[in-house]
Amino acid sequence: MKTKKLVRKMRALLSADRRAQVTKADSLEKIVKKLEKKEVTLREKLDGEEEEGRRRELLRKLEVVEAQRKKGEKLRKELETLRDAE
Repeated sequence: MKTKKLVRKMRALLSADRRAQVTKADSLEKIVKKLEKKEVTLREKLDGEEEEGRRRELLRKLEVVEAQRKKGEKLRKELETLRDAE
């Protein structure tokens, strides 16, 4: 799945109503795992890239993926707390 599509899905989940988020917890977990894999892939590409322009592009993508993954993990923890409280 492309980075833009993963980020779009993450944004949709982050902005949804809390109850809807609880029902989408499984979907969120899958997206976070895909973002983790994407992050690893981008790090490997970044390590192997020598062209400065391409390195900047990969670094920018990596920063976006990292930020979205962290937001997703935070939301997932909040959802687990909500589930445990119910």
